[in-house]
Amino acid sequence: MRDGTLIRKILVASDGSEISLKAARYAAEIAACTNAEVVILTAAEATAVTQFVTSAIPHGGSAQEEMRHTATHVIEDTRKPFLEADVRQVHTKIIEGPASEVILDEAKAGSYDLIAMGSRGAGAGLTQRLILGMGSVAQRVLSSAPCPVLIVRE
Repeated sequence: MRDGTLIRKILVASDGSEISLKAARYAAEIAACTNAEVVILTAAEATAVTQFVTSAIPHGGSAQEEMRHTATHVIEDTRKPFLEADVRQVHTKIIEGPASEVILDEAKAGSYDLIAMGSRGAGAGLTQRLILGMGSVAQRVLSSAPCPVLIVRE
C-alpha cells in the first residue's frame, strides 16, 4: 500500500454519456483524496450502424477515423473533472473493440484497484433501463472484474 490507501490506480470507463461523466466525477474525488493514478478508457467499437452512418460523411473519412474522432472527444470530456480536482496522474487510452471486453482486458492487464463506470451507457436499450437498471456492459464488467467496481447510477 502506498500512502496507507487501498486505491492506488483507478480505471475510468467512459462512453461520453452523462452517467459515465458522473462516474468520472466520483472517480476524480476518490483520486484526489487518495492520490491515485487514473486511466481514462474509452472503447471504440465499430458496428454495422456506425459503418453505415459514417459512409455518408461528406469529408470522405472512414468509419474507423470517425470512431477515433468521437473517442477523442469522449476522453477530453471525461478528463475535465480530473483537471478540476487537480489529479496529477491522468492517462488516457482509446482501444478498439467491444466495450466490456476492452474494459475487462485492461482491468486485468493494468493491475487496477478500482473500476469506475456508469450503470448504463449511451447504447443501453429500453429493457435494460426499465427492468435491469443496468446496461449489459456494466453487468459484464461487474460480474467478471478482477477488482472492485464503482457503478454510478443516474
